[in-house]
Amino acid sequence: MKKTTSLVGAALLVGTLANVPAKADALSDFYRGKNITFLVGSDPGGSFGPYAQVLAEHMPKYIPEKPKFVIKYTGGESGGLNLANSVRANMPADGATIAMTQQTVVINQVLQPQYAKYDAREWLWLGNMAPVRNMLSIWHTAKAKTIEEAKTTEVIIGATGPSSPTYIVPNLMNKFLGTKYKIVTGYKGAADLNLAMQRGEIEGRGASWVSVQLSMPDAIADGRIKPVVFASITREPSAPDVPTLAEIMKDPVHRQVAEFLSAESDFGRSVFLPPGVPADRVAMMRTAFEKTMKDEAFLADAKRLNLTIEPMSHQKLAEITAKVVSAPKEVVELAK
Repeated sequence: MKKTTSLVGAALLVGTLANVPAKADALSDFYRGKNITFLVGSDPGGSFGPYAQVLAEHMPKYIPEKPKFVIKYTGGESGGLNLANSVRANMPADGATIAMTQQTVVINQVLQPQYAKYDAREWLWLGNMAPVRNMLSIWHTAKAKTIEEAKTTEVIIGATGPSSPTYIVPNLMNKFLGTKYKIVTGYKGAADLNLAMQRGEIEGRGASWVSVQLSMPDAIADGRIKPVVFASITREPSAPDVPTLAEIMKDPVHRQVAEFLSAESDFGRSVFLPPGVPADRVAMMRTAFEKTMKDEAFLADAKRLNLTIEPMSHQKLAEITAKVVSAPKEVVELAK
């Protein structure tokens, strides 16, 4: 009896070991000679470009056959909604196409379901490179430079579209705090907004603070641009005296709404696969992403580019996604 059990165990062990190279070979066979398309729901300006580029430079070394990443920018209009809506219909579910889009798309699935042709709960998250704190910043030529001053004086704010944080933050402040931000939409992204400020078309803009740090560090240093509020769960370390959106809300219900909308900062620079990708390729890509986040060369390049790296796991992203989509109806309705 013992001899039979031993033989069975040995046979199982041999079968298991034989299966390991078979899986590795299958992955190598698939990725051999392929490029990986990296879709980015932004223009190349702001912080999306540098984050995408540094990931594309280093992640291939952890993927079988080391395929090259080809970055394709799809534009940041309407908060990356176009890319989000294309996930189900246009992203091949084979593991050779990954994506990163605006961090507001999960919340906008709840706030604007009439426009959301996607369900982010279906997305196969690889992980998040860093949280990104959105904000509202004011240019030095603005007639009102503080929130209190903006309650009595109109300030022209540039935005990409209604589902973008460039619109959401000042609009929420107008509704709940009585500020007089005049929001002008139609700009293509952070770089376009920067030019509009410098030309005198607008007096402030939102989006991520890191996009300002990367594109206009001199303007921060000499005080030409200053943040007045951050739409984030925690304060921005580089501007600790600037309050969060929830902190400036006096009404408890308004504070809940601000916290709900600020949850998008946790999605930051998250990367995902479309639903339907084979499980072995998903597992491999998640492992590759995790290893890249610890890669010394990757971290060195990120530091050189002044990019914050604060990784978040795919499990945590899925958990936050589920929580946002199932937010209390009264909070969602008021947020709308």
